[in-house]
Order: sequence, then structure tokens, then C-alpha cells
Amino acid sequence: MDYRSILSNFSVALGAQGMSTLVGLLTSLVVPKLLGVADFGYWQLFIFYTTYLSLFTLGLNDGVYLIEGGKKRAETHKKQLASQFWVECAYQCVFAGIIVAVALSGAFGEDRSFVILLTALYLVLNNASNFFGYLFQAMNESKLYSLATIINCTTFLVPLLIMLVTGDADFKHYIFFYTIARCASLAFLLWKGRDFLSAGLVGFGRALSLSWKSIRVGSKLLLSTTAGTLILGVARFMVDANWGIEEFSIVSLAVSITSFVMTLVSQASMVLFPALRQAKKHEAVGFYLAASNGLDALLPLTYVLYAPMAALLTWWLPQYEASFALFSLLMPLCIFNSRMGVVGNTFLWVLRKEGRLLAINVGALAISTLFAVVGTYCFHSIEVVFGGAVLAVILRCLYSEWFISREFQVHKFSSLTGSIIVTVCFVVASAILPLWVAWAVMVGICGVYGFVSRKRVEQALNLLKSKSD
Repeated sequence: MDYRSILSNFSVALGAQGMSTLVGLLTSLVVPKLLGVADFGYWQLFIFYTTYLSLFTLGLNDGVYLIEGGKKRAETHKKQLASQFWVECAYQCVFAGIIVAVALSGAFGEDRSFVILLTALYLVLNNASNFFGYLFQAMNESKLYSLATIINCTTFLVPLLIMLVTGDADFKHYIFFYTIARCASLAFLLWKGRDFLSAGLVGFGRALSLSWKSIRVGSKLLLSTTAGTLILGVARFMVDANWGIEEFSIVSLAVSITSFVMTLVSQASMVLFPALRQAKKHEAVGFYLAASNGLDALLPLTYVLYAPMAALLTWWLPQYEASFALFSLLMPLCIFNSRMGVVGNTFLWVLRKEGRLLAINVGALAISTLFAVVGTYCFHSIEVVFGGAVLAVILRCLYSEWFISREFQVHKFSSLTGSIIVTVCFVVASAILPLWVAWAVMVGICGVYGFVSRKRVEQALNLLKSKSD
């Protein structure tokens, strides 16, 4: 394995995600101060719709990612891939046309119709971009995808800052420039993939056959990813449907803050997968042990950040102070969703256990849904609703690592005990102690835990250093 290449790719991905985080912070914390409640609602409705646009690919992009994972550009069949790209574009246009017809049916008001129309356009742009983005990542050229992300964020950030400075309060302008930014990143990806586009095409029947193969392979991964997203999504839906928009806003802020961390870490899995597909089994096992041990030692230490972050955000948005009690409940997501992203998803992909991953995510979704229903209709408690989602995420992580350890025939699972103990201490301390007292307690606990776990970090760093020399 080329550890130096992995670290280089991840550093660029880190920069790209940093840009995404900056844009996310501005749209989450500053834009609401400018837009009215209704306009901000339409803006958030558009963002919500775009979250699930990948479903319209039917799994083709994910299939290409899995099938081509680990291949170099020269080893790929460019005509076949170009043909699949145009097949996907064709049926994306069909889906977009149906959405446009719905928008123009007269069943919606002017503003909502505008949102739906722009969503149809964004559907084609987004899924075409992701085809090449996934392909580049599969070929271990994830820097190109990261650069496309940077272009997308920068193209939107410039007009966003101008609109914020000038006090622009028209949500349509935000949606328009958000869509233009996707055009810019698509143009970059098409240019970097021009050798595929100029390679020619296979016959129509062959193109359909290849596309269907990719869909069959990728549909499990697509459904699995969607199920994983809905673990929290179903909880947010129940809050919106039963507590109203104000409570939903409070919940969304807490979820957004934890999502920044989880989205950042998810980049690691996209970088690691193609490199690990090229690795020998003993190298994959060694990296699994190093990554798992390193995360087990370092991630629980993030609990010490809770109190300073809560205090800072309460000062900036005092009207959202109630959300930070929920934020403490959601903090374990940063630990266990991050582990799932780096270790669970990555190595289940490497082992080609997409079906198992789908079953794991569906099982976790079922647990979250059960708690959402019981918490809403029996206890009328948002804490129960989201507590169930957090529990589902933790159980998903524990089972995934147990399964991977069994497949690799290594005895690693018991090391998760430390993360669980620190997590329990954090939740209990946050629930029964004042903010800064709980912080002082966690500083002490994390200090002891970090000292005890230091050898795991040293072992992980030594492995990376020895393999990159």
C-alpha cells in the first residue's frame, strides 16, 4: 500500500471538506439572520431535496465505484464507462422531466414550484458530477474529486458573501448560485475526464447491459447509504411532524454541528477504499488494526470540546440555547459514526459485503424508527427519539467491527470497551452536572484515558511511518 499517497489524498480531501464546512457554517448560522422564516424554509427545503438526489441514479454511480475500485486509469475500459455515463445522463433527464411536469402542474405555489424546478436541474448536474467524482476516487485520484469540491464551494462562497454583505433576502438568489456552483464543478470534472468522453461508445445494448450490472452492484450500497442517513433523518422527520418548525430548528442546529465532524471523517473512507482494494490481505488487516486502534485512542478525547463549543454557540445564538442539551446527547455520534465511516464502511466495501452493510444499516434504521415512534407517541420526548438514534448508531458500529474482526480473524473487538466507558461517563456527567463541572470531569477522564491509550497511537503512527518510507 502507498501510505504516502493515502495521506496526500486525505490532506486535499481535508482542505475540500474545510471549505464545505465554512459554507455550511455560513448557511446554517448566518443566512437565517437575513432570510425570513418562510424564505429560509424554502432554502432549507431545496437543500433537503438535494440530499436524496442520488437515489435517482438507481445505484449506477456506486456500482462504478465498487467495480472500478483499485484500478488505475490506464486499466479502465473507457468506452464502457463513457457509455454508462451517457446512459445515466439520459435517464436522469427523464426523471428531471417528470419533476418539471410535477412543478408546472399547478398543484404548488410559485415559490415551491421554483424550488422543485431548480431541484430538477440540480438532479442532472449533481448526479453527472458524482459519476466522475466516484470514478476518480475509485481510481485513487481522489484529489480531483476534492478539487471539484473546492471549486464548487468557492464558486458558491463568493456570491454568498456578497449576498450576506448586501443583506440579500431573496431565497431564489441563494438557490440559483448554489446551482451555478454545481455547474462549475461539473465542468471541471468533465475536463479532467475528457479522455473517457473522447474514447467513443459501445453499442446501445452493451451500454444498457453494463449500466444494469453497475446498478445491480451499486444498488445495495446506495440503499445502505440512504438507510444510514435515515437513522437520524427519521428522528428529524418525527420532530418536524409532531413538535413544529421551532423545535425542528433547534434540533437541526444540534444535528448540523455533529454532522460537520461526521462528514469530514466520511472523506477518509472514500480515500482509503481504492488504496485498500489494491492492498494484499495482510496489509489490509494491518491497516485495519492501526486505524481501529488509533481511532479508539483519539476519538473519545473530542468530548472535552463540548463545553467550549456549547458556550461559544450559546453566546452567538442565544435563542438556540435549548439545543445544546440535545447536542450533548448527540456527541457520541461523532465517535461512533466516525468509526463506522473510516473502519466499518471501508472494510465492508473492501470485503465486498455490501449486502451485509445494507442489512446492518436497515437494522439500525429499524431501531431508530422504533424509538422515534415510542418517544413521540408514548413519551412525547425528543430526548427519547434522538437517544434511540444514537443507540442505533452505537450498536451498528459495534456489530460492524465485530463482523470485520471475525472476517479478518483478528481479536480486536474488546478495545472498543474504552470508547464505550468514556462515552457513558460523558453522557452521565453532562446530564447531572453543570456545564463546566462536567467539562472538568471529562478533562480528567480523557487525560487518564489518553495516557493509558498512548501506545495505540504510537503503534499506528509507527506503522504508517514504516510503510511510507
